[in-house]
Amino acid sequence: MWKWLAEGEAKGVVVLIHNAYEEHRRYAWQIEKWRTNGFHVYMGDLPGHGIQASEDGVHREHFFEYDKAAAELLRLAAENVLPIVLIGHGLGAIVAIHALSANRHPVSAVILTSPWFELKKFPAKQSFPLSGISKLGGKRKVDHGIELRHLTRRKFQDGQAKAGEAIYSLSTPAWWKELQSYMEQAGKTQIPDVPVMLNLGQRDLITKTKLSRDWLSTQTLAEFHFKEWPFCYHDLFQEPEREEVFQMSLCFAQAVAESD
Repeated sequence: MWKWLAEGEAKGVVVLIHNAYEEHRRYAWQIEKWRTNGFHVYMGDLPGHGIQASEDGVHREHFFEYDKAAAELLRLAAENVLPIVLIGHGLGAIVAIHALSANRHPVSAVILTSPWFELKKFPAKQSFPLSGISKLGGKRKVDHGIELRHLTRRKFQDGQAKAGEAIYSLSTPAWWKELQSYMEQAGKTQIPDVPVMLNLGQRDLITKTKLSRDWLSTQTLAEFHFKEWPFCYHDLFQEPEREEVFQMSLCFAQAVAESD
């Protein structure tokens, strides 16, 4: 886990939880934006990702390990005695919701982007064991088939995946089965009454955005902000509109920090 110090006097602390199949280096731009706007940033690679990835790059870690990693990030962030803004993207948004449901952490606000409540994109059928997904053993792998072109319209300068931008979407059938129950449980979860911002991409190719709207409507919240960004794909902070997405998120975070 890493901590990036705010430039000048800190207004608050941002805790970032990344999506499945990626790592913290994809968040370099966002980390710098938060830091230069007065927020400490805490982030780490989730178990099985980035520096913690297995040698073969196949995800076989258990989801309780994600919960433990999120809890540790929030514990460290709380040591600053500053308002905490928890930000989760994709699978990371679901991890954030699970962390909030435990209600053990002093979180002041939550920003969720493209939560994985229900997937639109699935692995090819041949990725699953012949006897069905219930056959969890063996060396079979599930290839979710996610590539950068499915996540963002923004073209990278060199036209290729740079360090930290590659996506490795292989898993075991057991991991994939656990993912389904983890998402389903999150969709039924009530979170504490803290300000929530939910951002979705209108052209998200990975998730069904209606489920995110439905989840938000079931929450008992005194304050929430919702926006579905026209034309945007899944990775909102990687899209051509990312500056606009960040500025809206920053205004939300600053307002919460000032009122806390």
